[in-house]
Order: sequence, then structure tokens, then C-alpha cells
Amino acid sequence: MNSILRNPSWLIPAGLIIFCVWLMTGCNPSPQPTPIDPTSTNPPSVTPTATLLATSTQEATPTAEVILSPTPEPLQRPQYQITADLDYANHQVIVQERVRIANPAGKVLGEIDLVVPPNSWGGAFSIQDIKVAGAPLADYSLEGVKLNLVLAEPGWQPADVVEIHLDFTLKLPRQNDRPGYGPSPFGYSELQTNLVDWYPMIPPYQDDVGWVIHDPWLFGEYLVYPAADYEIVLTLGRPDLIVAASAGPLSEGDVLHYSLKEARNFVFSISPAYQVLEEDIQGVKVYGYFFPAYQTAGQAAFETTLQALALYQDLYGPYQQSSISMVQADFYHGMEYEGLYFQSRGFFDTYTGSEESYLVAIAAHETAHQWWYGGVANDQALEPWLDEALCTFSELAFYEHLYPESVDWWWSTRVDFHNPVGRIDRSIYDYQEFEDQYLNYRNATYLQGAKFMSVLKDVMGDEALYTFLADYQEQFQNQIASGDDFFTVLNAYLVVEDQDWLEEYFWGE
Repeated sequence: MNSILRNPSWLIPAGLIIFCVWLMTGCNPSPQPTPIDPTSTNPPSVTPTATLLATSTQEATPTAEVILSPTPEPLQRPQYQITADLDYANHQVIVQERVRIANPAGKVLGEIDLVVPPNSWGGAFSIQDIKVAGAPLADYSLEGVKLNLVLAEPGWQPADVVEIHLDFTLKLPRQNDRPGYGPSPFGYSELQTNLVDWYPMIPPYQDDVGWVIHDPWLFGEYLVYPAADYEIVLTLGRPDLIVAASAGPLSEGDVLHYSLKEARNFVFSISPAYQVLEEDIQGVKVYGYFFPAYQTAGQAAFETTLQALALYQDLYGPYQQSSISMVQADFYHGMEYEGLYFQSRGFFDTYTGSEESYLVAIAAHETAHQWWYGGVANDQALEPWLDEALCTFSELAFYEHLYPESVDWWWSTRVDFHNPVGRIDRSIYDYQEFEDQYLNYRNATYLQGAKFMSVLKDVMGDEALYTFLADYQEQFQNQIASGDDFFTVLNAYLVVEDQDWLEEYFWGE
């Protein structure tokens, strides 16, 4: 492939680490030892760690401002405008955030809840100012990852739009610096700084539940992302930094402008050390970012992303964004975001030059998340199988279509070796009965999930199965789907109630 390789003018040596990764899966690490009681029936609460300030001695003064693009009325999605000043050396970001949202309830609301993932880290998140235009703010509180805004009378009227103004500072933690939890991309290492789930976000609203916010757990993802529009300005403050992002920049230089529509989130990975590959395929700009000592593995992960992107567009439907970035992680697991995914450094370390490797399999997995998580979202805490099972099955689809001689390797190494059993329709909190919670979660959600999809393909046939998945993708594009939605669409192709074999994977004990 005629990729363009952009090298920094200098190289940082990177040592190879021998690391056992065969038990790892895309998107989830093996968790660290947990200090909480594994027999507890409730998810852990996160102690409030943010500093709540009415005023601050440190002014939030980003050097550039965002002007939102004209928005049709009524407002269809949350609309974010964010300006961020990064101090890379001192691991600090000063942020001004403005988010517009229409009343989602059809009734007067007295409160707005936002989810604030950075507040999971002690001292990482501090508020300088909060205002609400359109429904005056009476009070607010921050507990765990939930920021509760109490509105003054008469409250937030149906069909009205409010604009929330938040000025805050991030003091970034070291990556993985959260006792009791598995590795996280958020924060910095010696080689990269990652701004992921880094700003207060509007969660979905359900009439029977209210604002949908879950607690973080030891493993798995807990956030639920409505589609939203983003206008972002990032000021770097130094010329040597290379930025991977959920979209390509609209401008070059020290001040970078970004625009992204109908996206789940907007993330950055920043380093002075990245080498960069880029190529256009079917109108999509594909980028690969990796560290200097990993050129062979970086090229392989990049080319897998290209191959998987083309394949999944044929199988599932068009990719909705204009770019996708593969980023080598300076940590040992993979993680998906809108338009960007991290690939475990462990898989780079153990790459042998063959497609029969976790580097290739998990690159295919993470690319599939742009359909199953990005295009069609789900409640990742309560129904994680809806994205992880489909993405693990997408690895099989990748090998069946592109490397059929390696399909047996995939089954034996990725699935059968671990002998997965059990229901796949559990939440991330529902494995506390097991001595090794994560292992049982991984085996059921990912590997049993892939077996379920493979059996479904055998029952339906290849053509019908992929027609169903493309239909499901089209019907729920930019929405948050449920397991009921999945089976409702499936029932148009297969009488679900006649499939007794489903009880091995769902609804059983």
C-alpha cells in the first residue's frame, strides 16, 4: 500500500517489554486487585474528588474561542463547543465548555445531570465556573461522576433549549493511576497524553429512569453516549506535538480547529514521538500513530485497519465519519472511541509478522466498534454484549473474508482455548458471584458472544445474517439500541421464539 509515512525529526528509543497478552481482549484489560468486597451486590461508589470552586485563583483563559456552526431548530442533538489549552509538560488542561441541549423529556425539568468521568481520579477535575442560560441555575453538586444542576423556578420548559457554561481545569493523572481498576487511557505517560472522556457530558434521558448515569466498575465500560455535534479548538503551546484525534483538523499549527457531527465523543492522543501513516480509502482518511521502535507492527495494525474498514463497509454499511485513527497505546489494553481507537502496546510487543496474531485480530475488533458503538450505540454497562459480541464476531468475519486459512487459528486461539460458557446478557456488575469476575465477564460477553453470532450465522446463512446486521445498523444509526431492538429487527428475518438454542446464551440461569 502506498501509505505516506511522516517521521518526526528525531526518534525516542523505546524498549521492548515481554508481556503475556494471550488472555487479553479488545477493549478490556485484566483488572488490578480490587480493594472492595467481591461479594458486594452493588457497584462501587466513587468518592467525590473534584474541587468545587465558586471562584478560582487560576483563571480559565484559553487563547482561542469556538463559534458554533449554525444549528437548525429544533435542536436535534446536544451541541458542544470546547476550547482547551494544553500544558503538555505540566500535564494540565484549562477548558471552557459550552453545551446546548433541548429538553428531552417533554415536561418541565427541575434538574440536569451531567456525567464527569475525570472525577474518578483524585484531584484531576476542578470547576471554576458554572452557568446555565435559558433556565437559571439555583445550585449544583458533584458526587462521584455525577454533576447535578438544580434549576431555579420555573424550571426547564418543554421544547426549550438551554446552554450550559462550564469552565474547568484538568490536572491529568498518570495513566492507570486509579487503585482497584484496570488500565485506563486517560492521563499521561512518558510517551503520550490522552484526553479521553475528559469533559462533562450530557447523558441520555429516559422517561422511566431520568438521566442515565452508571457508576464506574472494575472492568468494562460504563458510559452511555448520545450522538452529539462537536466544535473544538485545541491550543498546544509547542510546535513538536503530534495530535491524533476523532477527526482531522480544519487548521494546522499551534491552534487546531475541529468539527465533528453525530459523534459519541471527541478524544485526543498527543505525543512528540509518534510516527504517522495515512491513506485515503473509499473517501475516508485513515491514520496510524505508533512509536518509533514499532514500525513493522505499526504498519501491520494500520493495514489491518484499512482492510477492516473496507470490509465492514461492505458488510454493515457506510462508515459515517471522514477519518479513523489507529493509535498505539502506552498501556496494555485496547479501547474504542469515535473515530479513534487505541491498540495495546502488548500486542505490538508480541507481533511476529503474521496475520495470526492478536495485533491483527484486535485491530479488526476495534475498527468494528465504529459500527457497533459509534454508529449504533448501546448501554455499555447494562448490555455490553451488544457491542462487544458483535465486534468479536467481526474478527471472525475479517478472517473468513480475508484470511480464510487462518480461521481455525482464530477459533482455537481466540475462543476455544478459553472454553467460554454462560449467559451473555449480563451487565458489567453481574459477575460478583465469580472468584475471577473479569475472566467470566470476558469469556461470556466477548467469546460466548462471538459463538452466539456464529451460530446465528449458521442458522440464517451468511447472506441473511449480514443483511440483517446492515438493516439493524441502518435502523438504529446514531441512536442507542437495546437488546430488545436487536431481536425485534432480527425477528423480521428469523422467528426468534422458535430458536430454542438461544437459551444457551440468553435468559437462562
